[in-house]
Amino acid sequence: RDGATVLSEFSLSVAPGEHIALFGPSGSGKSSLLALIAGLLPPRSGAVDIGGIAMDDRSAGQLRARMAWMGQKPHVFAGTVGANVALADPRATNEHVQEAIRLAGLEQVNRAHPAATLGEGGMGLSGGEVLRLALARLAVRANEADLLLVDEPTAHLDSETARHARDALMSIARGRTLIVATHDAELAARMDRVIHIGTKPIAQPVRTEDAHA
Repeated sequence: RDGATVLSEFSLSVAPGEHIALFGPSGSGKSSLLALIAGLLPPRSGAVDIGGIAMDDRSAGQLRARMAWMGQKPHVFAGTVGANVALADPRATNEHVQEAIRLAGLEQVNRAHPAATLGEGGMGLSGGEVLRLALARLAVRANEADLLLVDEPTAHLDSETARHARDALMSIARGRTLIVATHDAELAARMDRVIHIGTKPIAQPVRTEDAHA
């Protein structure tokens, strides 16, 4: 970020099917670490290795095909709820989309807009409804992906919406590898393992050796 080292001397190994929380306050480097694993940021040193394949320019497409990403600021496009969930992915069948809508608790929004167009940028939707849409997208993508990368899924939510988001995320992640960046202690407590970042004097930048999916 702006040329600054966010983490240093960091190594993380994740077992297939393991659920990991990158836990720490805002600005501690959790999102940067997720972006490194996804191949969206290049490491200054070290390597990201997924299933025995090193992430580089040649392998990035192949490895990203195994990933489902949920960022902090999902964009809502002008279109139906179903189209916003599927995102023109030909593998996202109507059955997959409807199941994802159910898992994410997006039925009420879908009933309110059965064939209508959602506003560009999410106009008319609450923050919780946009979050549910992002979860539905994650659920659809998880049909093809075995590594889920999720960035602060419960940030800025009321307690009830956050509880639903935790439950939905755990359902979607069942049987898959999950790495979630969060400062939500309740979500972190539901993970198999918690990696503390920025909450104690440990050096850790964007070097994730042996991060397996």
